[in-house]
Amino acid sequence: MPAALLRASPLLRDGRALLDADRLVHAGVADRRASFELAFAAMPPHAGFLVVAGVEAALEALAADGARFDAAAVAAARAACGLSDALEERLAGATLSVDIDAMPDGTIAFPGTPVASVEGPFVEALLVGALLAPALRRGTAAATRAARLHIAAGGGDVIDGSSASVPFADEALALARAAHVGGAAATTSALAATALGIPFRGEAGIDLGELAPPPSPLEGRWPWYADRMIDLGGDDEEALLLEARRVGASAGGWVASGLGEAVEGLPAARCELVALEEAGAWALRQGTSDRGDVIAGRKMVARYYDEAGRAAFDVIHLAHERMLAPRALGVARLAPLARAAMRGGRALESPEPASAGRERSLAGRQQLPDAVAHLRAPARYPVQFSPALIALREPDPPGVLR
Repeated sequence: MPAALLRASPLLRDGRALLDADRLVHAGVADRRASFELAFAAMPPHAGFLVVAGVEAALEALAADGARFDAAAVAAARAACGLSDALEERLAGATLSVDIDAMPDGTIAFPGTPVASVEGPFVEALLVGALLAPALRRGTAAATRAARLHIAAGGGDVIDGSSASVPFADEALALARAAHVGGAAATTSALAATALGIPFRGEAGIDLGELAPPPSPLEGRWPWYADRMIDLGGDDEEALLLEARRVGASAGGWVASGLGEAVEGLPAARCELVALEEAGAWALRQGTSDRGDVIAGRKMVARYYDEAGRAAFDVIHLAHERMLAPRALGVARLAPLARAAMRGGRALESPEPASAGRERSLAGRQQLPDAVAHLRAPARYPVQFSPALIALREPDPPGVLR
């Protein structure tokens, strides 16, 4: 493999996205400003909420190469994928210039709501969207599963035992971060403990047989057993944990080794074009080919809270629209869910520690109506359109997204 590809920008790794970018160049629209939004299509089975994760990992990946397309890496990608000289000329040496707004790691989210938006030159926004979608899909899958295990454990310690078995450092760290954001209290990964500051917890598992020292006289008694870590095994860990609690089993920590497999139960994240520059102004778009299932327009999401601080509902507004006043809706306050993460290809803040995402997700779950967090048959959390968005979508009837 050419050395240039080994150190390539993460934006050069998806060959199909590069072919799409090549098509934009040939169509003469590569530098028109475009707005993409990423949202999840539905819940995993039995889930009442999602825990957003993968945002920090994606931002760190974008920042790792200095937000510049290495010319040698672009040339190597062109040769490998059969890309045009025009695309190589457009990208080689170029500095990334996109803007990203996103819900930070640990935000509680629901299907159909924009989790992240990317704006910038069409070709760059498309490539960044192709990176964000799998990063958020995998991260959110792992974080949501960790959150459900934390609920199943009754708030007891869930230990990430999954990332330690991932052979590649970047993937292992992304999984460990997502698990911690979702609610895992600690990790068995020495790498994650060192690089991310996640508390380490582990026990030696080797069976020495006759070479082992004599057992402690306390072994098998309640104080010893209560502090023991129990490995859930990776298969249907949630059901196993619920059954363990039903029969009164106790542990000092429940080790989850199947968190990385949760992506199979999560629908794909969709990153769709919602607006495109025309004659110096934004024109509404329903995807690149005007698909009926894409909600056009640049949008923002606000969460509304009652007097007790409980989340009451979310409202999706158009970006230029005044947010609905809380008092007019019978609630106490609102808070936008996304924040500016990148401007002109540059991160606006230092990387956030994984612990901050964990604190956000734990607090966000506490603010949900109790029935929304049920592990079986959860209540639906209301997500609504604003009046301006309803008017834009007519003649389709207004309603709740899910």
